[in-house]
Amino acid sequence: MESEPKPQKFRDTQKVFMALLIAGIVVSVGAIGYVLYSGSGGSHIQSTRAIASGDSVDLNYVGTLADGRVFDTSLSYVASDDVSYPKALTFSHRENTSYTVFTMTAGNYGAGGTIKGFALGVIGMHVNDTKLIEVQPADGYAVDPTMIATKNLVEEIGATETFSAQSFADRFGVEPILMRTVTHFFWGWDAQIVYISSAQVTIRLMPTVGQVVYPFGSPDDPDVPSGWPVVVESYDPLANGGTGSIVIRHQLASTDVYHVRGFDFDGVEFVVSDVNLMNGTFQVHKVDTANGYNGELAGRTLFFEVTVVKITPALS
Repeated sequence: MESEPKPQKFRDTQKVFMALLIAGIVVSVGAIGYVLYSGSGGSHIQSTRAIASGDSVDLNYVGTLADGRVFDTSLSYVASDDVSYPKALTFSHRENTSYTVFTMTAGNYGAGGTIKGFALGVIGMHVNDTKLIEVQPADGYAVDPTMIATKNLVEEIGATETFSAQSFADRFGVEPILMRTVTHFFWGWDAQIVYISSAQVTIRLMPTVGQVVYPFGSPDDPDVPSGWPVVVESYDPLANGGTGSIVIRHQLASTDVYHVRGFDFDGVEFVVSDVNLMNGTFQVHKVDTANGYNGELAGRTLFFEVTVVKITPALS
């Protein structure tokens, strides 16, 4: 005897409708995501590609010293804000239009490239990544020993100086007249013209013991604060066979290291890079902007906060 056929079950139409609706939403979201991504201007490989050696990289950066002072940047708002972003001694303010993304070649350092630590530090980054790159002295700006000089904190200088007639006029801005008293263009104390010939002018320096002068610049200069106080400790116009002797003391402390700059007799800029009170010496490191040499940065650990804007793969 045949069994009775089982009654056929009808599908729950509400469940079917919900399943189709969810599937439709999933497909729509995927399609929207594809459209959004396609409109972003690159393939999946391009957008997630890590920087490799030889790639051209557009980036923004803020370069700082270990104490946080900014020595260079590509960002105008960082350059213009000296309160939130205090500046290093030799930071140079430029026209706002010059602050723009920096283009460099990853892995390319030395001639035609950047410093080694920077060139290698960006490798592996992606677009929109931000990274703090620490550059050790060996991978940063090399030190040129010829740009460094060590001086005594207590220094003896001669009390007479001789110039050509033209050099005297250029330096002092007045006509040389015998026994005329002038203010020394560098030291700031009085000097008297004691000899004149057709080719030469000789002056005798006449400081006052205890006098404080600022020969290396003015700390109160609003544009370029520089220099430090120098005290006259003794003055003997008859010493050294009549050429005279002046003993001065440079008023510098260890806290002035890389916080004070100055300009020498010929207007060459330098920074104070060391003060050794035990040895009674201090060190100055020259800055030569014409040749791209900066004594404030040479031989020091540097930090670069870098944000990648664009990566252009190297041509294979």
